Amino acid sequence: MGMDWTKENYLVSTDGALLQRDVIHANLTCSTWAAGIDAATVHQAVANSLNFGLYDGGQQIGYARFITDYTTFAYMADVFVIEAYRGKGLGRWLVECMLRYPGVERYRRLLLATTTAAWLYEKLGFSTPDNPDLFWQVNRPDIYKKQGVPSLDASPGASSHG
Repeated sequence: MGMDWTKENYLVSTDGALLQRDVIHANLTCSTWAAGIDAATVHQAVANSLNFGLYDGGQQIGYARFITDYTTFAYMADVFVIEAYRGKGLGRWLVECMLRYPGVERYRRLLLATTTAAWLYEKLGFSTPDNPDLFWQVNRPDIYKKQGVPSLDASPGASSHG
């Protein structure tokens, strides 16, 4: 059970039962930001996130997620619309639905990191940080391509949090 938004024949839903994890994994593993990511990592990330699926009929055609405390902060991640559906405004609508999720309007900070569609996020209220020295990171862009990285099962946070 989740929240739903409809537009023409399309549906955005937070209902986890509708998610097609194979579609999510197939698109993320070919993305610029998660190239080579394994299915177990995708499944665990989905399990620990507020998920938004985009559907045409029963077929998942897009996805995005928030990593959030549900009170003050959310990080938007893994936003995609499959290629055959791009250029129809569905990516924008998906993000607009995320921003309309109850409580999000009062979060102190929403973050995302992107090298694609910056123009879209700017139209929806996102901006680059006024003070870039405020944000710090440990960045491992090729982590999913490296040999010898411990498996997901070996990490302390491998089980679902509820």
